[in-house]
Amino acid sequence: MKKIDMEKIKKVVKSKNFIIVACVIVLTIITISVSYAAFFTVKTNTANQSVTTGTLAVTYTEQSTAINRNNMNSMSDEMGLALTEASVIYIQNTGSLDSTFTITLGYDMENFLSSVGSNNEAELTPLDYVKVAIYEYNGTNDETLIVGPITISELPIYELNNSDSRYNRYSILFDSVGGTSSGDATKTYKVKMWLSDKAIPAASYSYFYLNAEVVAEVLNAKMSYNISGTLTDSAGSPLNEAVISLQNNSAVSTTDSSGAFNLNGIYPGVYNLNITYNGVTYKGNLTVTEGESNSLNSRGSTFSGDANTDIYNIAYNYGTTLTNILNANNITTYADAATFVAGTSYNLRPTYELVGGANSDITGVGISLDTSAEMYSLTFN
Repeated sequence: MKKIDMEKIKKVVKSKNFIIVACVIVLTIITISVSYAAFFTVKTNTANQSVTTGTLAVTYTEQSTAINRNNMNSMSDEMGLALTEASVIYIQNTGSLDSTFTITLGYDMENFLSSVGSNNEAELTPLDYVKVAIYEYNGTNDETLIVGPITISELPIYELNNSDSRYNRYSILFDSVGGTSSGDATKTYKVKMWLSDKAIPAASYSYFYLNAEVVAEVLNAKMSYNISGTLTDSAGSPLNEAVISLQNNSAVSTTDSSGAFNLNGIYPGVYNLNITYNGVTYKGNLTVTEGESNSLNSRGSTFSGDANTDIYNIAYNYGTTLTNILNANNITTYADAATFVAGTSYNLRPTYELVGGANSDITGVGISLDTSAEMYSLTFN
């Protein structure tokens, strides 16, 4: 793998000619037998959206420039979270306007292709074999887990590449950082990655390259919504102390005795919408878009198979995730979902689109849990 020129990175960050520097964490797992070697590096990428005033500078600590782990076996989530190896991302907004950003993950095809060379048989490790966790970090020893452990296949598709799905990007975290006058102009994250204990010996013949990019834009460039409503069971009784999570804890609300919840500062995008109640997590997806007036639309509980449409297109078009499609149809491998039989009906987890108007407050959203089927449905008044 090409070494990172840190002097060049420092010059880019100091330059007056750039608008955004985006952070990329690269995890390379070269699998040999049943033992794995992992390598973290960072690099810059300026092909992202612009902040119109000031810069959003992303820098890296020495810890994140290169981390090499040899003889790493697949491990449990508990062991993965206990890892000391991590990559630290420090984000600072140097402009006067607040900014919102998305951290996306995906295969690092540039490094993969340069590594395998003419070996056309080389394969990438499936996305559901790699676990990721993100911590808020204060720069010393204090860290708070805010995302994960989660696999890439459990994330909504941020950017779809119809020519080659290996170039897809998946959104893992939505967040914002204030302007220079806000007193909250910095954010720091610690990222840990490891090979899931789900990985099987066959994975020893594959390669895993992963990168993470910070994509940012000015905060006032799009609408932010405050979504509120109530959570009930199928009989209409309010559910207390249920946790409603939007996109891997980007926004979280715990219901009160009347089942009320509030999710504030939600920008347009595709989110995981998970509800945890009595130890059970009900999974689905919510797409938030801007429009002329508030409305809620179900994208359906099923979709019709098409032999020309793969699982990536279905996940992107319906605003859901690869894992939700696999689980909803008891499919065990991506190969089984490479194409869908034309005319056959396949199941979807709850997938909804919430359209917001000019008013930032969207009230009257109802969520009903069907505990027997471990599903939920949404309504809008």
